[in-house]
Amino acid sequence: MNGAISKCFGNKPAAAHDRFALNMAELRQQPRATRSLLLIQRLLGLGCHLALAVPYLRRAPGLERLRRTQRYLFVINHVSLLDTILLGGLAWRSGCLPILVLGDKNVWHSSWFKRILSRPIGFLLERGKLNPNRIRELHAFGRAGQDFHLLVFPEGTRGDGLTVAECQPGIYFIAQEAQLPIVPVFIENMQLISTKTGRFHLFAGWRKVVVHYGKPIVPEVYAPMPRQEFTDFIRRSIALAGGAGGKDPAPSDSASAQGSPARL
Repeated sequence: MNGAISKCFGNKPAAAHDRFALNMAELRQQPRATRSLLLIQRLLGLGCHLALAVPYLRRAPGLERLRRTQRYLFVINHVSLLDTILLGGLAWRSGCLPILVLGDKNVWHSSWFKRILSRPIGFLLERGKLNPNRIRELHAFGRAGQDFHLLVFPEGTRGDGLTVAECQPGIYFIAQEAQLPIVPVFIENMQLISTKTGRFHLFAGWRKVVVHYGKPIVPEVYAPMPRQEFTDFIRRSIALAGGAGGKDPAPSDSASAQGSPARL
């Protein structure tokens, strides 16, 4: 009798149990913005600001637009692992804490120093590994926007610091879940200090880095967009935030983005 029921209806109790276990696991992994974490990030942010922003940052136009009471989803061009440290210092300076940075676990766990540095700020995924739960993970990161400012490098790899490459589709799932104002950010001249394959240049980028913060883009503007249109919109928005410093690989597309003030 029980076998006949199972054939007709499937193993629903087992499936329900699996879904419940998966949901509980997600809840346990969901980041929490505790007071101790906020204190640690403040201390780290101060250190990042003194170590990188003070010697290398020339200016950060648009940073003054950010409101401490509002959570944001920052989308940033990627040049070096130092990008995260510099942005952490600017988050401390602007009061936009706590932050949560989407990163590659293989990169940030490649040394004990990177592991320690990423622990209080990182939401790390294993890139390049087939994972059927990847969209769930991206949604979990997006939900963390209730408590954190979210930082994403949507190109998915480190670039040349001059152009903005095609954005990966993961940013679409994050944005749809978070429903936060998106702030495009272009880091200019970081390639003078450090790149993906080059060594660290102590003096070449001294007081030359400019971090451009674009105008926040409200969810009402981007939420209706289909995925492909959205990812291209993000790429263009990051390039436009950089002005002359950010070169758009598709200038004809960027002209259409200038039609709406909310998209700049």
